[in-house]
Amino acid sequence: MLKIKEVSKLLPKKKYLYEIDFMRMLIMFGVLSVHTTSIFTSQLKDWTTEFLALSAIHSSMHVTRMAFMFITGLVLFITYHHREFHVFSFLKKRLFLIAIPYLVWNVVYILFESTYEIDLHGSFMGFLKILLLSLIHGDQFYIYYLLITFQFYLVFPMLLFALRKYEKWHLQIFIWSFLFQLLLMSFYKFAIPHLDQSNWPYLLTNYGVFFVTYQCWFVTGGIVACHYDMICKFIEKHYRLIGAILFLGIICMWGHYYLDRAILHESDHKAQSVHQPVFLPYSLFVIAVMLYLGRKWAERRTRRNWQGFSRFVGIASSTSFGMYLVQPFPIYIVNQYIPRIANVHWLFYLSIPIAILFVYVSSMILSYCIGKIPYISYCVGQRTKKKPNTTRAISSLSQR
Repeated sequence: MLKIKEVSKLLPKKKYLYEIDFMRMLIMFGVLSVHTTSIFTSQLKDWTTEFLALSAIHSSMHVTRMAFMFITGLVLFITYHHREFHVFSFLKKRLFLIAIPYLVWNVVYILFESTYEIDLHGSFMGFLKILLLSLIHGDQFYIYYLLITFQFYLVFPMLLFALRKYEKWHLQIFIWSFLFQLLLMSFYKFAIPHLDQSNWPYLLTNYGVFFVTYQCWFVTGGIVACHYDMICKFIEKHYRLIGAILFLGIICMWGHYYLDRAILHESDHKAQSVHQPVFLPYSLFVIAVMLYLGRKWAERRTRRNWQGFSRFVGIASSTSFGMYLVQPFPIYIVNQYIPRIANVHWLFYLSIPIAILFVYVSSMILSYCIGKIPYISYCVGQRTKKKPNTTRAISSLSQR
C-alpha cells in the first residue's frame, strides 16, 4: 500500500475551489445579518406581532454558526487529507496563527468596553485579570469562534487519522456523528436547564464555546472533503429537491419558534438558541444549497458580466476573518442609532437592511485596510508578503 507521502506525489496539483470563497462570503453576510438584526429585535416589545415575526425570521438565520464550523472542517480536511501530515508542525503553525488575533482582539475589546461599560478601576492589574478571564472563557463579543477553533486544531490530527484509517466507513461515521449530535442537542435543550451545574467545568456549563457541541459539522466537513466531487455531483443532480426541502424547512423553523414560545413557554432567547435538535438537519440543507450556489457561481465567475461580482466575492472572502473580528465596532454604532428611531415604525423597519449593509461594508473596508498594514495584518488573518498586493488569508476560514 502506498504511503501518504507517495500518494501526494502522484496526485495532480490541487485546484482552487472558488465555491468556497463564495460560501465564505455568504456565511459572513449571514453572520453579520444575525448580529445586526439582534439590535432591532431588542427594541421591540415581547409578544407583539412585530416582535414575534422578526424573531421567527431571525431564529431561522442562526444557522450561519453551523456553516462556520462546517467550512472550517471542510477547508482543513481538503488541505491535509492527501498530504503528508506532521502533527507538531501543524499545531505550531495553526495555533500560533490563531493565537495572535485571539490575544490582540481580546485586548482591543476590553479597552473598547472600558470606554462605556467595563470599569478597570484605573488599574493595570485589573486589566490583566479581566484579560486572563476573557482568554480562558472566550466571552468577549463574538470571539468564542476562535476559542472553538483552538480546540478543533488540537483534535484535528486525531480526526484526520480516523478518517484516513476508516475511509470505507465514512457513511457510518457520519450517521453516528449525526445521531450523537441529535442526542447532545436534545440534552442541551430539554435536560440541562433542569440540572444543577454549579460544580460543572466551564466548557460544560458554557457548552456554546465547547468543540464537542459542534462535532457533527466538523466531521461532516471532513467527510465532504474526502468525497468532494461525488457529493457535489449528488447535490447538483438533486438541487431542486434540496431547494424545495430547504424552503419547507425555513417555514418549519418559523413554526418551531412559535411552538417554543406558545407551547413550551420558552423565552425568546431560549427559543432562538442554536442548540436545538431541529437545527441539525436544517443546517445541513442550508449548507448544501450554499455549496450548490457557490459551484454555479464558480462556473460563471470569469464571464464578462460576472467579473465585477467575482471581484467582490474575492475581496469579501479574503477579508471575512477580519470582518468577523472588527464587527463589534460598526454594530456598536448601529446600536447607538437605532433606539432614536424605534418609535418611527416605517424608518425603523427600513433601517434593518440599511444597517446590515452598513455593518457588512464597513467591516469589510476596515478589515481590508488593516490587512494592508505590515505585521498588523496578522491581527485579521492576513500575512503581508514582501511583494505588494500578495496577501493571503491564513485563518481557518481561508483556503490553503
